[in-house]
Amino acid sequence: MKTTFKFILLLGLCLSFQLVPAQEFVTGLRLPSRPSNTRTVVEQVQTLPFFDDFSTTHVYPDSTKWSDRRAFVNDGFPLLPPNRNAATLDVLDETGAVYDYAISNPFLAEHLTSVRIRLDSIFAPEPRAITPADSVYLSFYYQPQGLGNAPEIGDSLVLEFGITEQHEAFFGLDYVNYSADEILQQIQADTLFPGDTVWAFGDCLPFFYVIVRDTLTAGSSTVTSMPCDSIFYTVTDTTWHHVWSTPGQDLQSFMDENDGDYFRQVMLPVTNLRYFSPNFFVRFSNYASIVNSSQANGRGNEDNWNIDLVYLNIGRSIQDCNYPMVTFSGQAPSFLKRYKSMPYKHYRSNPTTAINEQIQLHIANLDNQLHNVSYYYRVDQEGGGQSYEFGHATCEALPYQEAGFLACSGEQAALACPFVGSSFSLLYDRDTTSYLIRHYVSDSSSTPPLTDSLVYHQGFYNYFAYDDGTPEQGYGVEPAGSCFAVRFDLTMPDTIAGVQLLFNHTLRDANDDYFNIVIWKDNNGHPGQEITRLNNQRVRWGDHLFEYVYYPLQGQTVIASGTIYVGIEQQGSEIINIGFDKSTDNSNYNFFNSNGSWLQSQLSGSLCIRPVVGKSYYIGIQDIDTGAVQLFPNPASSTLHVGGIGSNRLASIDIFDLTGRLLLHSAYQNEISLSELTNGLYFIRITTTDGNISAKKFMVSK
Repeated sequence: MKTTFKFILLLGLCLSFQLVPAQEFVTGLRLPSRPSNTRTVVEQVQTLPFFDDFSTTHVYPDSTKWSDRRAFVNDGFPLLPPNRNAATLDVLDETGAVYDYAISNPFLAEHLTSVRIRLDSIFAPEPRAITPADSVYLSFYYQPQGLGNAPEIGDSLVLEFGITEQHEAFFGLDYVNYSADEILQQIQADTLFPGDTVWAFGDCLPFFYVIVRDTLTAGSSTVTSMPCDSIFYTVTDTTWHHVWSTPGQDLQSFMDENDGDYFRQVMLPVTNLRYFSPNFFVRFSNYASIVNSSQANGRGNEDNWNIDLVYLNIGRSIQDCNYPMVTFSGQAPSFLKRYKSMPYKHYRSNPTTAINEQIQLHIANLDNQLHNVSYYYRVDQEGGGQSYEFGHATCEALPYQEAGFLACSGEQAALACPFVGSSFSLLYDRDTTSYLIRHYVSDSSSTPPLTDSLVYHQGFYNYFAYDDGTPEQGYGVEPAGSCFAVRFDLTMPDTIAGVQLLFNHTLRDANDDYFNIVIWKDNNGHPGQEITRLNNQRVRWGDHLFEYVYYPLQGQTVIASGTIYVGIEQQGSEIINIGFDKSTDNSNYNFFNSNGSWLQSQLSGSLCIRPVVGKSYYIGIQDIDTGAVQLFPNPASSTLHVGGIGSNRLASIDIFDLTGRLLLHSAYQNEISLSELTNGLYFIRITTTDGNISAKKFMVSK
């Protein structure tokens, strides 16, 4: 008998800080980790048309259209893209770390690479080949800097076309083991001596042979390995061709050259025959440079580029720069006049001054013809009874290429700047509540109808927040002993439990410094006498994207009222690089002190500092154990079972995170899916039909 052995080879697949008057600094952001999930890789293939406006995904690009995950899909960094969201290229890897190989000279930072595109054929209405005569164009919008860091003149945004070809490469030899009897029988001999040649036989290729090393006789136990066949494997090589690039510049210079437009559209014809392949790829890349500076704490995220509305199709022309879309751009607005979020009890204390009279939206008609656009918004309280619609209005919207976004004047005002239709409800039986505000815009007379929506989560939790949770830059002051603070106006006396802070990572986390948290009273519009301080705190980062870290006041009972200032005293001489949200200008509430005198900040933005109020960080949600409610398993991984109380007595279930944010409200169910929850501690509140409430903690551990 013979045994075949296959030899298997295992292949390893292989900031700038800106000096401004009085020593305030802003830097680029190094995002917190973007968790990488293990996934089964299935090749994705796109046929024409290829289109992505990045409006249906967040953080990661759509995996059915893009093969890598390093571009950051968001609505914070791009400033007024044609529609909401864009893909941002920066100097961060998939986990959010600044690339270790980042240097002060331009280096290749990251890619946004399409999946394989069938540019050889179309398949509807009838399959046929594509040729240059089909007038194929690729278009996209781009913007340097946005609300982030401006790429320098030596940096660049690059577009390449790729063609993948396959060929066979030699892998190795396939061997077959033969006994001495099998070999002697095949060559009709009774003995073989060292140095004799035995040619391959049987199913093996005839030109292979082996040199005998031992004397072989009948009955010998020697086994000889005979080369039998060659093994090849398929090699896939992609050749990339540079087709377009642009040097870095700041946003203002870009807009001056672009007639004031925030984004510029690029139209590129595809004419070279080599691209009309079943294995065509599109790849955007950015060349970036980390600032060469003595301020190590400022070396964060830099050289940002924003990309939107990528479109590849046949039958286009150089003038084809319109899309049959009516759309929202930018972020959804808060209904609160001053804060993005505030404690519910402080809202209840003075609701009329807390609510905006009207909000501003950015609505665009991206088509090449006029559309009669309708708009309204809907407000729904999560876990509550308030719900209403408002703003039903229509107007004629000119194409975006002609008129830009709808104006806050004339008949367009009701759409672009609608009024806030009602105050939020005043419920005195809860500490927190939240609302979903959904904006809708449409032209139902079009075929097919043109529609878009924009969602905002309006929260009333246990903290005050000016920022939206996306810190596009970083902030700090110098020298050592300098302070910065944010003004908050309490509508009622309250206990300050602690402070939430969001620090940016920097290259090798150079800003891992000590600092003091300080709360001051008001002194004629500036920080005055200290109320309390928490010394010798250290910069910490959360485990998830844009996750705040909580610094409790460690048993202190701090009662405050009226105007207070919450901030940081830096111990080190370098900037501390706390998150700085550039999307909303609250500089009139930001103050700094670098020479003994408090000054109002001159930098537009919001500091990522959130004072937490109430006796407990856990927002009025305490364990109320009636002895009947049972949660199992605890910790839980996928499903939480609720038992101990008869189902006929249970009315509703609410689940909160540690900040008191309502994550789930539903009618009673004895099995709750935890698929949407990440690892951590949560609260469940169970309400019975007779009004009794039980609240317990549970842990999610996947």
